[in-house]
Amino acid sequence: MKKIFYFNLLICSFTLFSCAEASKDEDSLNPNTDLRDKFVGYWTANENSALAGTNSHTVNIIKSTNNSSEILLNNFSGLSVSARASVNNNLLTIPFQQIGQIGFTKGSGTLTSASSISLSYTTTTGTSRDSSTAVYTKQ
Repeated sequence: MKKIFYFNLLICSFTLFSCAEASKDEDSLNPNTDLRDKFVGYWTANENSALAGTNSHTVNIIKSTNNSSEILLNNFSGLSVSARASVNNNLLTIPFQQIGQIGFTKGSGTLTSASSISLSYTTTTGTSRDSSTAVYTKQ
């Protein structure tokens, strides 16, 4: 009889704790939250390029209308072109892509605070390859 009591107690405890964890997970998910929102806006980009040196320009980040996990970095690298980036929490990934008629790029970045993004990327133009770093500061 004691074994049946302990077995039932174990089953009830397990069921109670599993339901509590599921409820906690469900509460943390908000279907109305768009992870891209924190990236959207105008940013001052301070870039350092191995070939072109340093420059500063404005980048306008908007949400992609084609992909719910992507943003567009307008005026990417100060070149009046857009680059796509996928967003995963505070990380962004710039997949290998053609940027305008200029060349190709790829890279990654991190939203380090609500007003700062740190980026690292490479751009290939013809046979020339350039490595760049940038810090975006929200305007």
